[in-house]
Amino acid sequence: MEVRGRWRLVYEIGLTTLVTAAATAPVAAAAWYPAAPWLVGVTTPLLMVLRLYQPLAAYVAAALVGLGAGGEGAVLLVVLSASLAYRAARMWQVLIGLAAGWICYVLSILWEGPLTVQWAVLLSAVFALIGCAPAGVARLVRRRRTLLTAMHHRNVQLHSGHAEAARQARLRERARIARDLHDSLGHKLTLISLYAGMNRSDETDLIKQTSSAAMAELRQILGLLGQGDTQPSVRSLADVDDLAEQARASGTAVEIVREGEPRPLAALTEHAAYRVIQEGLTNALRHAGGGSVTVLLRYEPDALIAGVTNTAGRSTVRESSGQGLLGLTERVRVAGGVLYHGPTPDGGFRLAATLAYTAEDFTPAPDFVAVVDRHTRRSRLVLATTAVAIAGFLVLCGAGLWLTADLVAVDRSTYDAIRIGQPESQVRAQLPDLDTAVAGAPDGCVDYQAGMLEQLGAQDGAMIYRFCFRDGVLVDKRVREGAR
Repeated sequence: MEVRGRWRLVYEIGLTTLVTAAATAPVAAAAWYPAAPWLVGVTTPLLMVLRLYQPLAAYVAAALVGLGAGGEGAVLLVVLSASLAYRAARMWQVLIGLAAGWICYVLSILWEGPLTVQWAVLLSAVFALIGCAPAGVARLVRRRRTLLTAMHHRNVQLHSGHAEAARQARLRERARIARDLHDSLGHKLTLISLYAGMNRSDETDLIKQTSSAAMAELRQILGLLGQGDTQPSVRSLADVDDLAEQARASGTAVEIVREGEPRPLAALTEHAAYRVIQEGLTNALRHAGGGSVTVLLRYEPDALIAGVTNTAGRSTVRESSGQGLLGLTERVRVAGGVLYHGPTPDGGFRLAATLAYTAEDFTPAPDFVAVVDRHTRRSRLVLATTAVAIAGFLVLCGAGLWLTADLVAVDRSTYDAIRIGQPESQVRAQLPDLDTAVAGAPDGCVDYQAGMLEQLGAQDGAMIYRFCFRDGVLVDKRVREGAR
């Protein structure tokens, strides 16, 4: 069993025990008939269990039991009303249950006397306080929890979509690495092809050096693919000079133009700029052999411009798939830039990219489910602390009421200890202050409320202790029940 399930079981057992005790005690004190406490004590645990599965049936059954036992306990009524409103699927079920409970609650006064309009209004007001009010609060809590649950599922779906987007971003990065393989090897193989067609004595050394560089870069790129996540670029703009030197070795005039103040670049931005220059040089060597090439790196205030422009020349390849430019366009777009390529007025070709200095890295957000669970645990802790605080407040209030009642009331032991014929001064010393006496006593007499335990055991209304004095002596004492 999970921890949550164990705590729920402990909670239900504790609540059932508390409600059963609170519902049985008043019935036992009233003692309408001998079987009444047994009826309430046996049925209350069953009703507490039934409320979890059939809240309407449990509520109506509790109302009928309360009617037969002389009144439904306040604690049981509050708990079942809240459970009915929270667990019932339809609002009409809540209304039917409350109507049945109200009728039985009002009719329970018949155990004490006739049902009058005044008593009907008073009991209806009490039922609205301890029956309808908890039901209304519980229904609002149910609606709020339903809304929060829907929002939670919605956020989980959004988180799942975000995680999927992160996975797609990683896949795109791996695809970019694969395109790097295409671009790098394409550039090196183009140089090897040009070197092989040259009539120079050092062509063997050039081919060997270029082949070695191609294999080294191939190993680097394959190493990134084997690591399974995104890594910084293996090439940077500092390697542009090497690209230019390799192109010059093929007999092509290459000029590098740098403008503006260099500044640190994001890895994604620098990588994209390097690939633009590499692709531009590769295309120039393939399609414009013998022409001149200009490499441009311009640091604008808000963006970097990287481009390659070549003049007209002879083509060394007959056809091209165009995949290099397509892949380069996507790479620049991911880096937050725009790629331009097209012919120049003098018959040459220009390839350029405008790249922002900062490129946002797509990183997955923290696990949303874990965050929600953490906040749920904190909410439960706050709720438990609040419940303990409320319980403590109620206990303090009850203790205060009890102490206050003892200060203004006379308990049974004090009443029995006072004897007729005692001097009035001795009797007054054992009684509370005269200011706390109940008004309405005849001349020479004083009335005091009985203690709380005696009040609970009274059959008809309040219990009053009356003491009568004459000539400084207690001449009479009596118990009055049913005083209202």
